Amino acid sequence: MAYWGKRGKCLTSDKEDRAISYYPPNKITGRNIDPKVKGGRTLKRDNYNGVLNPGNTGDVIQYAGCPGPNERQNMKSTFQYFGLRNGEIGGLEFITLVDVPKNTQLLHWYGSDWWTNRGMKRCDVGTKRYPAALR
Repeated sequence: MAYWGKRGKCLTSDKEDRAISYYPPNKITGRNIDPKVKGGRTLKRDNYNGVLNPGNTGDVIQYAGCPGPNERQNMKSTFQYFGLRNGEIGGLEFITLVDVPKNTQLLHWYGSDWWTNRGMKRCDVGTKRYPAALR
């Protein structure tokens, strides 16, 4: 799956809260992995190029939740970015970590400060109709 959107400046979270940071891929490898890090799964952060805003795009991953304290993520980013530096549109690949049953919430980790930066208490997001995987 690809999270995708229009590349641009980051608005404050009270105005737009779906955008994610954009780090364009290396033109040769197509990846954004730091080869100096053992295992190579660390995002290079020296090529920040705005954010990807999924508004008005039809992107589905923009609706994926952040797991609450009793839940676990069932998808994650691969650090595989798509698009060109200063381009109009970009994307970021996500993969599922387990089979996801129909009507189950898609969840990925937003980061440890996401809730506190918004003055919110982290809570579980699953419901009876749309459950989330539990820890």
